[in-house]
Amino acid sequence: MPHKNLGQFNKSLKINHPILGIHFLHQLPKNIKRYQDTACTALARVFFSKEILAFGAKKYYQLCPGGNYFLKLSDINDEVAADVYVNDEHIFKNRGVCHKFLKSLPKFPNHLKGKFILLKPLGKNDQPDVIVMLINPAQAGRIIGLLNYEKYDEIKIHPNQPTCLSFFSPLITNLPHLNFIDYYDRYYQGKIHGKYIWPENKMLISMKFKQFKKILDNLNKSPQGGYKRTGIKTQKVDYICYNCSN
Repeated sequence: MPHKNLGQFNKSLKINHPILGIHFLHQLPKNIKRYQDTACTALARVFFSKEILAFGAKKYYQLCPGGNYFLKLSDINDEVAADVYVNDEHIFKNRGVCHKFLKSLPKFPNHLKGKFILLKPLGKNDQPDVIVMLINPAQAGRIIGLLNYEKYDEIKIHPNQPTCLSFFSPLITNLPHLNFIDYYDRYYQGKIHGKYIWPENKMLISMKFKQFKKILDNLNKSPQGGYKRTGIKTQKVDYICYNCSN
């Protein structure tokens, strides 16, 4: 059946990009489109064009070595990954710092290895493993507030985390995944019509589908959603000049 309160959620939080579902499947639907995309570019493509795309270890290969490493689509090991981070991209000072970073990240689940990864806009009857949203910081705060309405959980944010970590991280941590979109994915993974694929003011949040349903359930219970508190007035402040010169 259609997802309860989904339309109200989009309207209340002003979500202006499709909510995406990440599905891990043994078999893909027919006629899946294929582009020469990296994993993060494919994610952007689905957000902006609403197409359906897929990856897999045996076919529908994607082009980014980092995506292959994090999504376990090939046998790239930690040493090769560290070499790229340290010697090619210069993200970390040395391999010791990089290995500490790699060790801290959620690892792709063994039970999902070999499955296809399907990316598609959330349909009204879909039951994806993970949902991903492209949002601004204000929306992220409200979404987290809605999820924590009944039960508080601390969310850990990793530095330099790759975009494709949003595909599966909630399945490991059982927590929402906040992703600021790594600088390499943001500035070096291609352009569309001369523009960077990821808007500067946007970030990602992903979570298990059951967590998203909990957010929809809490929408009219929390002021982060549709519920409005009465008797609370906006605080007044003195005039602020945003473009003043000293």
